[in-house]
Amino acid sequence: MYKINPNSYKSVFVLPTEIADKHLRMAGKAQLKVLLWLFRNSCREFDIGVISKETGIPADEIDDAVYYWTEAGIIISDGGSEEIKAEVQAVRKESVSEAPVPVQEKKEEKNEAEKAAEKQEAKPEAHHEKRPPVVKPSIQDISRRITEYPEIREMFSEAQNVLGRTLGYDGQSCLLLLHDYYGLPSEVIIMLCGYAKNIGKDNSLNYIMKIGASWSDEEINTFDRASGKIARLEKAQKLWNEFKNISGVENPRPTVKQTQYLEIWINDYGYGVEMIYHAYEKAVEKKGSINFGYMNGILKKWYEKGYRTVEDAETGEKKFSEKTAKGSAKDGGEGYTPPSYNIDLAIKRSFDIDPTKTKRGQ
Repeated sequence: MYKINPNSYKSVFVLPTEIADKHLRMAGKAQLKVLLWLFRNSCREFDIGVISKETGIPADEIDDAVYYWTEAGIIISDGGSEEIKAEVQAVRKESVSEAPVPVQEKKEEKNEAEKAAEKQEAKPEAHHEKRPPVVKPSIQDISRRITEYPEIREMFSEAQNVLGRTLGYDGQSCLLLLHDYYGLPSEVIIMLCGYAKNIGKDNSLNYIMKIGASWSDEEINTFDRASGKIARLEKAQKLWNEFKNISGVENPRPTVKQTQYLEIWINDYGYGVEMIYHAYEKAVEKKGSINFGYMNGILKKWYEKGYRTVEDAETGEKKFSEKTAKGSAKDGGEGYTPPSYNIDLAIKRSFDIDPTKTKRGQ
C-alpha cells in the first residue's frame, strides 16, 4: 500500500480536476509534463526554450502540447505578440523526437506490426534545412512594405475580409513573415486564412503561423498545391471526427502532428476509421495512452504487408504468431520434442554408416 507523504504538501499548486477525470488516458507524457510546468510557473514568461530545458521535452512537442490543452479549454491564448514570438521560435527550432525506451519482453513475442511501431516511434524526425534566424518586422517595416508593394496591401485587405476582422500589428506581422520569410505567395496565404476560418481557428495566429510554416516546408506554394493540401486536410479532419466518436477522444480537432499522420493514413494508405481504431487499441494496450507515433508504425507495416481491412490485419497477425510459435518449438518452447538418447538405436544406426563417407573415415 502506498499513500502520499504529508510533508509533500508544504508547497502546492492547484490543478483542475478535469485533467485527472478526462485527460489522463488520452494525454501523452509531453502534454502532461508541459501542463504541470505551465501551472507551476503560471507567473513566468512563456518561453519554449526554457520549458524544453526544464521538462526535457523537445521544442516542437511543447508547442503541440500547448495546442492540445488550448483545444481542451484548459489554457487560453491571448493571440498577442508573445504568442507569435514563441511560435516562431518553436517552429524553426530543430529538435529530435524523444525516443521511448522499448519494453523488454522475455516471454511474449511481439508481432511484426508492434516491432515496426516501436521502430517508427524511436525514429528521429527528418530535419529541414536551416533557415537564417527570424527577424520579426517592425511597424515601420510593415508600413514601408505596404507603401512600396501594392501586393502586400492587397494581401492584408483580402485577409481581413476572409477572417472577418481587422488585422492589427501581430496579424500583419504574422502574414508578412509567412510571405517574406517562409516564401508563401499571397494567394496561398489567403487560402490558408480561409481554411483557418472554416475550421474555427481564424483567431489563432499561433495555428496560422504553424500551418503556414509546414506548408512552406512541403512547398505548398501554388494555388493548385494549396487546393490539394486543403482537400487532404479536410479528409483528415473528417477521419478525426469519426475516430473521436468511436474512441471517446474529446478534442474537437487533432494537433498539427496528429493531422500529419491522419493525412497519410487516409490519403496515402487509404485507411478508414476501422483500421485507425484497430491500431489505436493496440497502441493503448501497449503504451497506456493515445500515441500516434506508435500507431503510425503499426499502420505503415500493415500497408506494406498489403493489409487493407481489419480482417486482413488480424489474419496476418495470427499467421505471424503461429510461425513464431513453431520457431520457438525448435528451440525448446511449447511443442518441442527433445532428442532421443536410445543407445540401442544409435548403435544399430551406426552399422549403416559408410566409413568412407564420414569426415575422418571413422
